[in-house]
Amino acid sequence: MRVSVVGAAGHVGLPLSLVLAESGHDVYGIDIDVAASTAIMQGRMPHREDGAEELLARVLASGRLRMTQDTGAIRDSDVVVVVIGTPIDENLNPRVDHLFQFFERVRTHFKDQLIVLRSTVSPGTTDALRQSLHADEGSKLNLVFGPERVLQGKSIHEIRSLPQIIGAYSEAAYQRAQKFFQTFNQSETFFLTPIEAELGKLITNMSRYVGFALANEFHLICESFGANACRIIDACNKDYPRLSLPVPGPNVGGPCLQKDGWFLIDRIPFADLISSAFRINEGMPMQVIQTLASRIKGKKVAILGMTFKANSDDTRNSLAFKLRRQLQFRGFEPVCVEPHVDNFQTIDAIKGSAAVVLMTPHDQFKDLGSIVQTVDNPECWFVDLWGFWPEMRYRSRNGYFEANEVGQAR
Repeated sequence: MRVSVVGAAGHVGLPLSLVLAESGHDVYGIDIDVAASTAIMQGRMPHREDGAEELLARVLASGRLRMTQDTGAIRDSDVVVVVIGTPIDENLNPRVDHLFQFFERVRTHFKDQLIVLRSTVSPGTTDALRQSLHADEGSKLNLVFGPERVLQGKSIHEIRSLPQIIGAYSEAAYQRAQKFFQTFNQSETFFLTPIEAELGKLITNMSRYVGFALANEFHLICESFGANACRIIDACNKDYPRLSLPVPGPNVGGPCLQKDGWFLIDRIPFADLISSAFRINEGMPMQVIQTLASRIKGKKVAILGMTFKANSDDTRNSLAFKLRRQLQFRGFEPVCVEPHVDNFQTIDAIKGSAAVVLMTPHDQFKDLGSIVQTVDNPECWFVDLWGFWPEMRYRSRNGYFEANEVGQAR
């Protein structure tokens, strides 16, 4: 098929474009980011993704991927996949105006294509788009909602292997979308209404977000008793069929989890659980600062990791930036180390720090002994709420420990 992917240079659109091209489709990657599109056509990935560089080289050699800013490619396409970001505004309201503006600009390009909306949207968005496109039962145009469900960094593998949810208005539209998905994914597909599929995507993300908030609240409770939350959670999870708690973490956010809850609770009066999860997770940087403030001797605080998740180069909605702002506001001097993104300081800059906070557990930070040696301050406090450093996972004071404790743990 000829497939246009709108938003093809992004973290979601690019892996999908590569998989589609590898599966034999002729893919038009439409994106307004000229620099990223140029890099892609030159064989360079604009962001980290496992296995992407090798796959990009293969699809470029095959000639099945073309990056462009010309939306005219939609006219000649059999399938149009739309992956346009949908943020929230300063008042936490869903923003889909630019999504509707895009469809308004290209509406004359549509005739009988299958349109797959893959962006995460607030419930009812697909219905509104359908009305604006007049894609009703009598139209040859099929609009479906087929949300992406992948883990960033593992997208290429998961696009091919995860079950697909398809929100369609008719059996015929579902069958058409299913046939398309089965060209690159042999997993099961589920026929839902579009609004059910929209809710399913949001529920999936928010169940994880609320789970992280629960773990973080347990961390705060354990800390009040001087107990080690990671040790407790590990012991309670082990071989027990009715518990699978994540470990706590100070940096729970990112471009999806941080905002998707507001799509869900936009219209209901009893949204206490999701609202509380947001307050807990967003409040973790302040909890770290309050705990450290009474312990450390000095102003220099090192932040290890500025991206929103481990081994990623995506800094969107990372709480590491909130931690940096709050430290600066309270007169501390934050030093930010991020090995996956340019323009941050290197690990050598943490020398002499009064505290080191592990915000994002990158593989590069695994060697705690080396980090302690680089800091070279026996009075430095280290913060690892993730339980990432095995030397201190069970020995630390609920994620907080002094430099001299590392040697004792060994």
